[in-house]
Amino acid sequence: MVVWEQIRSAAASDMGRRRTNNEDRFLHAPENGIFAVVDGVGGHAAGEHAADTAVEVLRERLTRPTGTPEERLREGIALANNEILRLSQANRDWAGMACVLTVAIVENGTVTVGHVGDSRLYLVQSGEIRKMTHDHSPVGMREDSGEITETAAMRHPRRNEIYRDVGTIERAPDEPNFIDIEHFPMPSDGALLLCSDGLSDLVTSAQMLATLQAFADDLDAAVKALIDLANRAGGKDNVTVLVVAAPGFHGKTLLSATPKPEKAPTPRPPSRLWTGLALGLIAGATLGAAGMFWYHQGAPDGPRTLTVAGSIAATVAQAHSGDTVLIPAGKYRERIDMRAGVTLRAQQAGTVTLTSPDGGPVLVARGIGNGSAEGLWIQGSLETPVNPAVLVDAASPTLTQLRITGAGTGIEIRGAAAPSITGGRITNNLGPGIDVGAESHPLISGNLIAANGAGTPASLRPGVEVRDQGHPILKDNGIVDNAAEPVWIHSRTYPAPDYEENFFGGLAPKKAIRLLDLPAPAPTHAAPAARTKGSRP
Repeated sequence: MVVWEQIRSAAASDMGRRRTNNEDRFLHAPENGIFAVVDGVGGHAAGEHAADTAVEVLRERLTRPTGTPEERLREGIALANNEILRLSQANRDWAGMACVLTVAIVENGTVTVGHVGDSRLYLVQSGEIRKMTHDHSPVGMREDSGEITETAAMRHPRRNEIYRDVGTIERAPDEPNFIDIEHFPMPSDGALLLCSDGLSDLVTSAQMLATLQAFADDLDAAVKALIDLANRAGGKDNVTVLVVAAPGFHGKTLLSATPKPEKAPTPRPPSRLWTGLALGLIAGATLGAAGMFWYHQGAPDGPRTLTVAGSIAATVAQAHSGDTVLIPAGKYRERIDMRAGVTLRAQQAGTVTLTSPDGGPVLVARGIGNGSAEGLWIQGSLETPVNPAVLVDAASPTLTQLRITGAGTGIEIRGAAAPSITGGRITNNLGPGIDVGAESHPLISGNLIAANGAGTPASLRPGVEVRDQGHPILKDNGIVDNAAEPVWIHSRTYPAPDYEENFFGGLAPKKAIRLLDLPAPAPTHAAPAARTKGSRP
């Protein structure tokens, strides 16, 4: 293992102007050629714990020079992932914490990068800057494919939506669709820039290049200048910057270089991805307000808000149509049967984690014409696998901002059902993200359905699977990075307008939608056990 003695590097992290804590961390070990940026995810300071854990585990594994750089990166990131998951399951206040990260090992003249999420690594050489990592987000994929420009991606309202992270579910080092590995030579006159999205969301690559050129001989000043640029642009997030320069990287050789102007994307038919999301949210809010008015008129005592103090299911059993059941942050292990007209809502979206008590579904809507669930995270694990996470059986609830991970199937819809599923993140499930049964007519809109279907190599599954005679409407979803095609339809034909207005990771609809001539057998599930009252762990 050879690390250049003359290598120069600098790193710093800043809270930004709008945050009250810093969930970013970096690993700066130039003596070992190890550099990393980690961005924590999770409320109540849980993101800080996730980032701290990742740095600690990475440092311990990567500084042991056993195995190739790629092997060390895969092992280190997987170990960090599983330790973050273990801690989140052991501590209710840390439930749901995770992180994204970009790690580089510079060794023997080669850079090896391990990457998960939307932090970034850029290579600067000969007056040019090139992004070497790919964001695991629908907006990032559109930018990388040339569908939208860098500045359009920076302004996109869903630019921070990711479909891969470190810590959500248990992972193996060589697991497909988890860690991106990149290898490239380290130019003797080049530099690496690693950063969190607090920089790349606010500072263009041309600005990054110009700043590095101006401060090529003072990397501490370069790092400070880049952080200052992000803060002057609004500082909406934590900002972390790490620069690594080869011996020949000097300002005098680069100052005459001119950044290339940003090219407009290749002309193509206008994409309507997510254009209906705002209208849908407005319409949903209007209908929701009208519904609450109707409930108020119909219920003798008017709508109530019931706050869960122990079991969610027990609180729901006390609610009547028009009531809202408010769920405090925490981790709950129980099955919840939705009731007609009752709203289940997390006090803060993403802070309520639900797991199965017996391997069956966590959230069940059976035979109800309305009712809603909002802002809940349903999480599977090896000890309590969830299959499916949500079961909709001849019912029409509204499911909003659900996060579903680690299940056999994310959402299974069967019978004469017409649910509305909007604004969710259905990712990293072993089977399909959403399974639409015969006679079902769901509206599936504005969701991220990604990295599903890799349960067994012999039976890869899609993001959305539609059984024969199922008739969903899919609008403005990001259906990407699933083990099989984005959509399977068990039919010989399909109504194109009901499927094609989605983002399929750069695939044309004809390649993204697979028609299966013969209906596949319906999924089988064990009969649900008797309803069990759960409690917080």
